[in-house]
Amino acid sequence: MSGGFTFKRCPCPPVTNEAGKALACKRKHGSWYFAAETRSTDGKRRQVKRGGFATQADAQAALTAFAEAQNTGAWTDDRSLTVSEFLTDWLAKKVANGLRPTTERSYRWHITGYITPVIGTLRLRDVRPPHVEEVLRLAAVPKEKGRTPGPATVRRIHATMRSAFASAKRARYIPYNPAVDVELPRVTRPHVQPWEADELGAFLDHCAADPLGPLYEVAAFTGLRRGELLGLRWDDIDVERSRLVVRRQIVQLGHATHVGPVKTASGQDRVVDLDEATIGALLSHQLRQQQQRDELGSAWVDSGHVFTKEDGSPLHPETVTKRFRELSDSAGLRPVRLHDLRHGQASLMLAAGVPMAVVSKRLGHSSLAITSDTYSHLLEGVGQQAATAAAALVPRVDRRTQNEPRSAQNRPTGTGESGIDAGHGVGRLGIEPRTRGLKVRCSAG
Repeated sequence: MSGGFTFKRCPCPPVTNEAGKALACKRKHGSWYFAAETRSTDGKRRQVKRGGFATQADAQAALTAFAEAQNTGAWTDDRSLTVSEFLTDWLAKKVANGLRPTTERSYRWHITGYITPVIGTLRLRDVRPPHVEEVLRLAAVPKEKGRTPGPATVRRIHATMRSAFASAKRARYIPYNPAVDVELPRVTRPHVQPWEADELGAFLDHCAADPLGPLYEVAAFTGLRRGELLGLRWDDIDVERSRLVVRRQIVQLGHATHVGPVKTASGQDRVVDLDEATIGALLSHQLRQQQQRDELGSAWVDSGHVFTKEDGSPLHPETVTKRFRELSDSAGLRPVRLHDLRHGQASLMLAAGVPMAVVSKRLGHSSLAITSDTYSHLLEGVGQQAATAAAALVPRVDRRTQNEPRSAQNRPTGTGESGIDAGHGVGRLGIEPRTRGLKVRCSAG
């Protein structure tokens, strides 16, 4: 930044000295300003002016602070860029850098539906935490038409703003992120209630002869998401090593579909081991698919996908979900979502004592915390078994014998006032808690 200068503005006519140099007005009215030359974020030279200072000393101090902010990189570009203009540019750059279509759809929905209607015309540099809180407050207001966003959706809208304003801060448009440290509604992750083992077995038996039966069986015993199942190709399956690799997914955008990477980076190219029954179901399905190929001949669409329509073309995600509802209803089972087959796989593994970390990796969760938060309520029985097994590993002296009075240890069984008497029931062993005067009545029979 080049050197700046201070000057005064007032209604008095300009005054100059003998050399023609402008002099500041001596009267106590008007205000002081400073001007400095700098470069904006687009690289162009521009002059920055600030005013409203009561004295020249105040204006000079502000000029010095401005120069220091420039030198340290703390100053921000103060162009009259609105929130709407910035978010449009921000989303376009995200898409150009390979943003997932589903994430783009969510960002666009948050921006056009909730953020810009409230603060879109506000200058980006003027956004403060109360503005962010107002967006979130209005998003949670019950709607006359349409569904009102729940706490989880409100938090996602906040996450979109936090990400966008973080980019604005890095670009020096704003000095800090106004979406940080904003109070958010509390979200409690709902407990999943997948089918019990007998319910799942009844469903799989019921749909065994259905064309989509193999898909639901693979879903139940691998935990793959719907899009991952539909994106599965035969070259992703290694029968000899009893495993498959998740490489892509088919997602639904409106009614259109899109083939892309899986939901999380940790789930990309993940290896999922297969049991013998699932391998058998896949091989039987492959045989039936080959028969369909032979029957259709040139009309067969060689998509390479494992689960297809009758002509070999990829399935639409909504078709899979709709057929699942029809089959579960006709089986007379309690209603669950197709996604609950994934939760059911996690439930079965945890019930079998599989470590949480292994379950998380198999499902392709982005963190172990997500797995723990989602399925911790399923660990009640597993936790009791673990506690019992851990305690059994520690050798201990028989505490009943250890706590008996020495005379009682030598007393013959079946005699004495505190031994076991066949005619009078069970006597005191010496390990019962003290009753401290509590009177207990016993009735025979």
